[in-house]
Amino acid sequence: MEQRRLGRTELQVSALGFGAWEIGWTPVAEGEAVGRLLNHALDSGINFVDSSAAYRWSEELIAKHIGHRRHEFLFATKCGSGRVQQPDGEWVQTLDYSAAAIAPQIERSLQRLQTDYIDIMQLHSPSLDDLVNGDGLDGLQRAQEQGKIRFVSLSADDEAAQQAVEMGAFDTLQLSYNILHQEAAQIIAAARAKDMGIIIKEPIATAMYEAARPEGDASKWDLAQQRLAPAAIGDLPRVEASLRWLFNNADVHTAIVGTTNIDHLNENVASTERGMLSAATCAAIAAA
Repeated sequence: MEQRRLGRTELQVSALGFGAWEIGWTPVAEGEAVGRLLNHALDSGINFVDSSAAYRWSEELIAKHIGHRRHEFLFATKCGSGRVQQPDGEWVQTLDYSAAAIAPQIERSLQRLQTDYIDIMQLHSPSLDDLVNGDGLDGLQRAQEQGKIRFVSLSADDEAAQQAVEMGAFDTLQLSYNILHQEAAQIIAAARAKDMGIIIKEPIATAMYEAARPEGDASKWDLAQQRLAPAAIGDLPRVEASLRWLFNNADVHTAIVGTTNIDHLNENVASTERGMLSAATCAAIAAA
């Protein structure tokens, strides 16, 4: 598994990361399959695991099944957006990006993972107003000074992501970018100038793999028929072509893919290990 330097953090991260959103919907008591999946991910060379307080059981399952291997992986999680389970079992989303709210959220993440530090703590999808006028960044920096987190970061898109680059205070940026939606390329290039680490979410644009054109907004599906047609990618599977296309961009440091299926995990690892696409294939995709 290729490792890349995560910008100015100097952390070495696996090109393929593990996104822990999907596993969060598995109750802790029923998580043995998740345990096998997470341990297999580490055994396969993945050393970057991304979660959030908003992903239900995710942090608890990570702690339960690979907490004893904490020295083997870098842990990124998120705050500001959370989910709290009510007495009746219902999960309610909470949104509070203030420093006062972030401090206890960080403590809860530390407790869930049963660790005394978190490698990367990200504000989770704040609005542009929350980012510019709120004091969430102050809360992250205070936790960093206390040694509770190593690097302050943001997970966002569009104007908020652009603003984060301009602010210059965030060590890494997590944003959406894939073969179908390449609008973030300019933001990524601007982040390079600040030596920010780049974490890609939604790297394989899931909607493009539907077998038939969906009703309603089918823009992804239509675009996929062009950019991922056999004339462009040959006989490569679409997921593999999408992942390997990303890694041709040296400014992409890690791409987080979530799954609860160990076979899909193995396919993603194998695809990543095959390396970048040929120049000819990239040119065919660009032409499409």
